[in-house]
Amino acid sequence: MTQGTLSPELRLAEPADLARIAPFLVPLGGELFRERFPDGTVEGFYRWKYLGNPLGHAIVGMATAGGAVVSVVAASPKRIWLSGKAVLAYELGDFLTDGNYRKMGLFSQLIELVCREAALRGSALVYVRPNDVSFPILAGKLSFHEAQRIDARRFVIPSYTVSRKTGIPASLLRLSGMDWLLENRCIPRTTGSTVTVVVVKRFGEETDQLWERASAGYDFALVRDSSYLNWRFSDCPTPYKMWLARRNGQAVGFLVASADQTAPTAAVVDLFTESSDIEAARALLAAGMGSLLKSGAQLISTWTLQRSTQSAAHKLLRRAFPFRRRQHHLHLAFRVLLPQEITLPLPSQKWHFTLGDSDGA
Repeated sequence: MTQGTLSPELRLAEPADLARIAPFLVPLGGELFRERFPDGTVEGFYRWKYLGNPLGHAIVGMATAGGAVVSVVAASPKRIWLSGKAVLAYELGDFLTDGNYRKMGLFSQLIELVCREAALRGSALVYVRPNDVSFPILAGKLSFHEAQRIDARRFVIPSYTVSRKTGIPASLLRLSGMDWLLENRCIPRTTGSTVTVVVVKRFGEETDQLWERASAGYDFALVRDSSYLNWRFSDCPTPYKMWLARRNGQAVGFLVASADQTAPTAAVVDLFTESSDIEAARALLAAGMGSLLKSGAQLISTWTLQRSTQSAAHKLLRRAFPFRRRQHHLHLAFRVLLPQEITLPLPSQKWHFTLGDSDGA
């Protein structure tokens, strides 16, 4: 402890603690965090996240000192489709420790506290998309292992990038055709497609039927039934744009995107179809990216996995988002809590994991 700090008390949070936890976590969100709840409050956002999940309340470990919150680790329940069966899992996140209380082991102690509670609730594993600070601790001291590597990818309008670097007006740069050339290469064309794409506000029974059919094509994916999707996207304080694809009246895929309100940036947070349905994935990506660009987005981001057999959605995302940071990747880390439920190593080929499967999007 540094001079003047008090000895912290560690425990699991209760709903009444939310009023203290929510403002403590504000620094995690960065300068655009307010856009996650444009019509609400930070407490309302975390009430949705921690208490509104249809699978049950989140597990929140907290450390307090002198009545103030000084460290938090949280875990939200999810269901994961793993080699033909659905298992309960928890996603770890919201790691934050007050600067005066770092290097005291609070992060590790709270991880252990939360993992013990998750195991008691029947969770087979916990997963996390850690940053470069927390990953070495998780992997080296807390029994986590890297299950996948993730590439953060971007589609960037060339005239926007060149204009920022040179000061030349983007309107003049567009006359060169550079924007058209990149869009023509990256954004799918749908001439002659039998798939129709519509904007939706919520997901219904047809989405459940899509998941029942599509799940057989994946060894690992979060269960994407309507109950989860409506909580994650429709009921979330963050505004999302959602499109549903149909063929012959049957749902064959969906795309979810977000757009920043104060910057010309956006993200494709989920693109889901049956693993081999390239036509549906193409139609959805064309509609979604076209809409985002028409709305003024000049940079669109997404994630793709490095180690996975390419599904139709994965192949198209890699083509549509050609720019990624070389020699750099993000981590996806697991810790198995119930070995009798999980056979290691996990299959690493037929995966579906997206930006929307992380609590940071």
